[in-house]
Amino acid sequence: MSKIIAVHQPNYIPWAGFFYKIIKSDVFVLLDNVQFSRRSFTHRNRIKGSEGNTIWLTVPVYKKGRFYQKINEVMINRTVKWQKKHFGSLLMNYANAPFFHYYKETLKEIFSRDWELLVDLNVELLIYIMKELKIEKEIHRASEMKIKGEKTELLISIIKELDGDIYLSGAGGRNYLDEGMFKKENIKILYYQYGSFIYPQLWGKFIPNLSICDVLFNCGVETRNMIERKWGYEKA
Repeated sequence: MSKIIAVHQPNYIPWAGFFYKIIKSDVFVLLDNVQFSRRSFTHRNRIKGSEGNTIWLTVPVYKKGRFYQKINEVMINRTVKWQKKHFGSLLMNYANAPFFHYYKETLKEIFSRDWELLVDLNVELLIYIMKELKIEKEIHRASEMKIKGEKTELLISIIKELDGDIYLSGAGGRNYLDEGMFKKENIKILYYQYGSFIYPQLWGKFIPNLSICDVLFNCGVETRNMIERKWGYEKA
């Protein structure tokens, strides 16, 4: 039986497409053993403000002198009271959303903790949202696996470690994956193209590709069905 492996960096309250990737895989690996990018979604994401604008929620992390730090090494700046700000932003802008009350208390508790490592925060939020979306998948952290290499070699090492034979990649993977290496290892690639979808949203003109929180608070239990309706993939 084929086994589909998907890999992605552990983003902060990521967008719907992130969860689509998990749903369509058999095993999902959080790539936390690669270099942290300061401009990525690993420590920030967007929500919608009550004035119809986008608001960035950014977790403050230590960067100075740590240019080459890996994601699993990134420490949160605990001198900044970011938790109160982030939960306060959700409360202020989504209190009137139909399903916000359902998630409010758990999110409040998660944000109240004194997090030290960014990856631990991201994984906790990810697991909670997966539970709410009824996504039951095997999850691994790359930093805890016996793997080696960089780029395509690293991905192949992950897939072989998990006895996988199919790699699920976004369409952009065509630009950087060494398909010859996959073929040599008898690993197939499934490329998928995932786009935004329209759903009921507060505060005026629709804004696509926000954090999953925006969909959850507005659509509740229908969120997973909406995610799965917008998909498509093809073999390499």
